[in-house]
Amino acid sequence: PSANARFRAGADRAIAAHAARFAAWLVAESTVIANTAHAPPAGERTFGWAQASFITFRADLPRPSALAHWHDIHTPVAIETQANFEYVQHAILCALTPKAPAYDAFVEECFPPEAMTDPAAFFAATGDDAKLRANIKAMMASCGAFLDFARNDIVPTSQFDIGDPA
Repeated sequence: PSANARFRAGADRAIAAHAARFAAWLVAESTVIANTAHAPPAGERTFGWAQASFITFRADLPRPSALAHWHDIHTPVAIETQANFEYVQHAILCALTPKAPAYDAFVEECFPPEAMTDPAAFFAATGDDAKLRANIKAMMASCGAFLDFARNDIVPTSQFDIGDPA
């Protein structure tokens, strides 16, 4: 509820009661693709699976250049080459908790279930080997232009709509 630790303390305590460790960041959120195709009812799991990608920009790029590539060049590539039905970008402004990993951003994406184990389904190229190769090549070229591959963490997970926490 707040970037200010004093006013966020209740939420932090609730999370800490259920996790060995956690991290929080203040972010600028941008919903690129809202989940309108598979929106879950409150309290239910989202269809398919979610991927949380914690990313670090290349050290040789000034942050404005990395953000510009991510938003202006990479975003259309990610939309065109993947079967995601939700895509939310979070540019990290600062860490809110001690020892939070020093990422530059993170991304939330949702995919159909078959995309978890089938690269062609993940890259929106089922039944088309040439398109699969082209989509992977385009995605890797775009990612390589702004990401530090050694300092990224990709977490397959689930997404739940807990409804209005109030």
